[in-house]
Amino acid sequence: MDFIQAMYSEFVQEKKELIQAIPKNRKLSDLPKIPQPTLIVWGEHDQVFPVEFAHKLKRHLGENAQLVVIKDAGHALNAEKTKEYHKHIKSFLLR
Repeated sequence: MDFIQAMYSEFVQEKKELIQAIPKNRKLSDLPKIPQPTLIVWGEHDQVFPVEFAHKLKRHLGENAQLVVIKDAGHALNAEKTKEYHKHIKSFLLR
């Protein structure tokens, strides 16, 4: 069984419950501020963590955080939009 098939066919109910619990039990204020430059890469159509979470995270982390929202991508944006994802990572790391 390949990785993608396993991700979508095994322990489905447990994964749903975990995903539903994450936003309810977490507050951004519990996350430490990061003084280092930080790249946040998010899929525009992420169904696991909606894009408004990305904007909240960026506001929480402050001016050293850079947010990139990749259009027409979901939660697995590194698999869905590989070239664009790598372009942003490379650009961030080489600056």
